[in-house]
Amino acid sequence: MVEALKPLNTLVYGLCAGLWDLAGEGSKAIMRQIGRELYERFIKENMDRSSLEKALESTRKIMAERFKVCEDVSYTLKGDLVEIKVSGCILAEATKMLMEKNIPPIFCPYANIFMTMLEDVTGSSYDIKSIERVSEEESRIILEKVT
Repeated sequence: MVEALKPLNTLVYGLCAGLWDLAGEGSKAIMRQIGRELYERFIKENMDRSSLEKALESTRKIMAERFKVCEDVSYTLKGDLVEIKVSGCILAEATKMLMEKNIPPIFCPYANIFMTMLEDVTGSSYDIKSIERVSEEESRIILEKVT
């Protein structure tokens, strides 16, 4: 990890671990709201809403190319599922520390931002089905449309 990112990762880890210790499963609702705030502040006004695919692509570009919070984001639509792969996340170390403490990876900002974007663009509700580390550098997020 880049030395300059250690304080950021430690701060994010501390905030998320503390929230989990205090609120447990209730942290999920708080993280949904944080995702909503991030989406409203950084994504919504800058994305192409003309189709779901264009919304996904413009959200990907904003995160990876404009804000550079990861090296890349890719996505695949599979019926009611959206699979998102994030590589080179700047918060990878915080995620690793949270998982080592057996805290579910509900604190993923990418999952919460994409979930909010999907809900906004489609009008349907989505939930995080799974988040897993594929490797040291890549995570896979599965979002599921709630029927």
